[in-house]
Amino acid sequence: MALTLTDVRRIAADVAQQQHPLLDVIGVTKREGSSSSAEVIFTVRECNVEPCRVVVGVSRHASEPECRTVVHERLAAQLKSRITD
Repeated sequence: MALTLTDVRRIAADVAQQQHPLLDVIGVTKREGSSSSAEVIFTVRECNVEPCRVVVGVSRHASEPECRTVVHERLAAQLKSRITD
């Protein structure tokens, strides 16, 4: 059974808050042309380098732990140069 967009948003919001308190999920949408994947849109408050939005793609056919891992890894990779502590 595929994760719902609500599930993906919940997972992504949880991962974001664990990674950095300045991250917020501002939306989750089906990836264009695919009903089996989604794009999670994050905003980075107080970011130093534009763009201050990050988009991470995930499969909705993954398990919750797999989705959590993918969001964590892809988000971390994109945030390296955008956030300073």
